[in-house]
Amino acid sequence: MSNGLYQRLACDCGAVMLLACGAPLGSAVNPAGETVTLWPREAVQVGEGVDDLASGEAASGGDVQTCRRCGEVMLIEHDEADVVVLPWAPDDENAAPLAASLRAPLEALGYRFPSKGNG
Repeated sequence: MSNGLYQRLACDCGAVMLLACGAPLGSAVNPAGETVTLWPREAVQVGEGVDDLASGEAASGGDVQTCRRCGEVMLIEHDEADVVVLPWAPDDENAAPLAASLRAPLEALGYRFPSKGNG
């Protein structure tokens, strides 16, 4: 585990806990209109409850992991962009814009990247 910056993210029932190390790549609006945070795949790991995760196909494509107990979506992995999408709004609204090389495959999956002030 890194000694650097990390976030601990738990589902509603507490059965599953994720650790996201470092800084997120940025944020986006998913196809359902919710603000999400984008992370490098290697930055996110399951801290607790791996046996309580259920896998399926996300509506936006990718592999969705949900808590078997409470049904909360914990993450969506997108191989196309090599990112993990966490369904939490970013803490830092002033984060740098996402690189165009990562935006294109996510935009093809229905994610949007509103410019500052156009939220």
